[in-house]
Amino acid sequence: MPKKWVLIVDDDPANLLLLESVIEHPGIDVTTATDALQAFIQARDLKPILIISDINMPGYGDGTTTLKRLRQDPCIPACPIIFVTAMDLADARELLPKNDPTIGLMQKPVNIQILRDYVWKLAGVSEIPKSSL
Repeated sequence: MPKKWVLIVDDDPANLLLLESVIEHPGIDVTTATDALQAFIQARDLKPILIISDINMPGYGDGTTTLKRLRQDPCIPACPIIFVTAMDLADARELLPKNDPTIGLMQKPVNIQILRDYVWKLAGVSEIPKSSL
């Protein structure tokens, strides 16, 4: 069975650690990136089933610029992207494409149960039995 990669992108190491721990599951491999350039390279190499990304990041471009670059690269299959942001959600929605149903948006701090449920469902994995923890 091919690996199911999830890419988490945020310039704040604490956010990366939190999000990684929230979606941790034996059936999912998680990788992280601290800027848009790392995210682009990893997406190209790993072909994730999902990208969770901050909108505001330094360097190669913000999350929405990275989205445009990802969608333009024929080597990277389109996958759902959930943007997480501390911005006002109305302002953040203005930055995102209006016609892409694979784009999601969540306010920081994220509702970890909703995020976990979505990621696990997308990856086709189930609840981890308590005896396995």
